[in-house]
Amino acid sequence: MSLMVYHIIMNIKEEKIIYTGNVPCEMKLCRIGHVDPHYHSQELELIFCFEGSVTLVAGHQEVKIKAGEIFSVDYRDIHYLYSDEEKKNNLVLVFHLNLTDLKIGWDYLENLFFACESTHCYPYQQKAMEQVKDILLSLSYIHYSTPASEASSHITDESLCRSTANKLMDIMVKYFNWFNYENQDDHINLEFHDRFYRVLKHCNDNYKEKISVSQLAASEHISRNYFSQFVSKTVFSSFSFMIKYIRCYESEQLLLKTDMSIAEISYACGFSDPKRLYSSFKYWWQCTPTEHRNKYREYMDKPADISYLEGNEASSFIRDCITSWHLQKTLGSIL
Repeated sequence: MSLMVYHIIMNIKEEKIIYTGNVPCEMKLCRIGHVDPHYHSQELELIFCFEGSVTLVAGHQEVKIKAGEIFSVDYRDIHYLYSDEEKKNNLVLVFHLNLTDLKIGWDYLENLFFACESTHCYPYQQKAMEQVKDILLSLSYIHYSTPASEASSHITDESLCRSTANKLMDIMVKYFNWFNYENQDDHINLEFHDRFYRVLKHCNDNYKEKISVSQLAASEHISRNYFSQFVSKTVFSSFSFMIKYIRCYESEQLLLKTDMSIAEISYACGFSDPKRLYSSFKYWWQCTPTEHRNKYREYMDKPADISYLEGNEASSFIRDCITSWHLQKTLGSIL
């Protein structure tokens, strides 16, 4: 029976987002009990919890998002949401931003990763986080309050939504860029920033092959020692950690989307043998590849449980949230 476990297709699929009108964003106001694992091929997802709490599992992260908090999920990340409560005592805005339909091009955004997290928000990000909340509430207000039948205002709202969505991405790139976030500073060394993403892109594109420090240092026209010092200042600490993480990430994709064996996955992702995949995966994910696959299989045995707020109920709720948020910002120090 245990041998069959490796050959059962997980059937985790992409969730296709249907956009309304000529806008690069879409949102749902919902109560969550159990959302099946899924991923998006070109969307950045932002989860904004209004009431109660919801738990997000994405990659090696598991975090409880509480009322007033936001958490971002990068494109391609396999993730799911659930509530610990027997009843869905939460209300969550699930917001999607189409990364292929923005002012900043997809060829640049596809190599960026974001960390917009209320639970780990540094002082330099506080004001930007307020702006993100402002934008999400404003876009939600337009989404739920504008009748689609009002053609002229609908066109105006589409233009407004598009410009606001681009403003949101500008904020994400400047303040919640993963490179910037990990360095905990808004003063980005552009030379380091660009080098980091060139190296990251090269590793993402060639993780199946053998990649040497000397090769990358030469491509950046710097010495091997200087290159190693550069990588040590990033979240990965060393080039070895960087390439192992990328290979583990790609391994998770195959673990949860295919029926490939662990050995097949290890070789397909550039590991020299399955033992190296096991040790690296356990370091980053705190479990073995088999345990990770089985965790998702057990979770997927439960039926999906999610309900949506629509129409007047949704628009009324968003208006109340905007009023409360505005009062909190303007009178918070007095109340």
